[in-house]
Amino acid sequence: MSKELNDHLLRLLQEAAGILHRYERELNREWERIGKALGKRNVRVKEVFSALCEFVQARLLPYGGEHPTDEQLERIGAFHPEMIIFSLNVMENTVHQVLKAHALAASALHPAVRYLFFKWNEWLLYEVNEQSFKTSRDFAWKTESLWKDAVILFNEWILRAQTLMESARHICFGFSYFLPFNRCALFQFVNQESTAIGLSGHGVDHEHIQRLRVELDNIPMLKESVGKLKAEVHEFRHFRPIYVPRAAEQFPNVYVESFELASLVIVPVYVPTEGRMIGGVVLDRGPGRFFEVDRRLFPALMKFGQSAGELLLKWIEAPKKEWEGMTESLSPREMEILKLLADGASTAEAADQLYLSEFTVRDYISNALRKLNAKNRTEAVAKALRLGLIG
Repeated sequence: MSKELNDHLLRLLQEAAGILHRYERELNREWERIGKALGKRNVRVKEVFSALCEFVQARLLPYGGEHPTDEQLERIGAFHPEMIIFSLNVMENTVHQVLKAHALAASALHPAVRYLFFKWNEWLLYEVNEQSFKTSRDFAWKTESLWKDAVILFNEWILRAQTLMESARHICFGFSYFLPFNRCALFQFVNQESTAIGLSGHGVDHEHIQRLRVELDNIPMLKESVGKLKAEVHEFRHFRPIYVPRAAEQFPNVYVESFELASLVIVPVYVPTEGRMIGGVVLDRGPGRFFEVDRRLFPALMKFGQSAGELLLKWIEAPKKEWEGMTESLSPREMEILKLLADGASTAEAADQLYLSEFTVRDYISNALRKLNAKNRTEAVAKALRLGLIG
């Protein structure tokens, strides 16, 4: 598998161990309280919980830790698997509660913690029992399947989203967090896949991404690549990522300079069951950073793209059904104004082009927001584009 992905996921495990170590005092206090409460109900459950607390504490000093003793592992191995799962789940829930209470931006820390407990569950329930503790000193994860771990964690993360915009934010965070990239921008195709509108960004100005409307005709390399991928989908049932070693040679200067683009990876967002590509994710390592991509990352990238596509399609189709059931449609003038806003015009510029007052244009915009059930102009334009009301 990709060494980059392997190293990145191992860093996440180390990061999580560091998080637990940082809040060790609060966690030990909570775990001790829970252990006493469990003991009143069932002494055996308390014994399992206490043994796993000792195991976890041993793994945190230093970050990533001391090897558990054979005695510790034999003791844990004698417990029923359901009791191990229960105890680790209780411990993990405690960590999340402590983070919510004490950590700024706690939500960004939760995925790493979930991954650490996921691996502890896997190792204690399968590796230890299968090997009968013969390799207890070699506390190593199976690296050949780590890319599958990244996919599982990404899927868990994005499925928590409750709206289209929340889904877009989770997708961008997941691509940046569970894979070795620093910036992510998510785009949706509209107008028969000739235009890409920005949905969300992570590690980059989110609002700037949402204002973007990219015509594929202006990026010949991308238009050609998308065309090839569309032609291949029915045969191969997947879309391969596109690596761009030097963005300045392929992309318009306005994008290269605005975002200091160097090297890029573009991941198609697709739904294989529909044979349909609905967007793309642009990834890089940060402003002005060139890099070579390890193609062994591609299986994870393709799976991420597929999961993102399946989630987004649900939210993209929902407004269409909602719109079809509405009795009040946008007027030609409202659509005209939204089209100008989509092209980047301000309220004043739209008024000048249509020979209307700014107050009248604002009234049209307010009506369009109400009809589209949109919170702001950006959301209204994005919704109108997705629905095909404006081109």
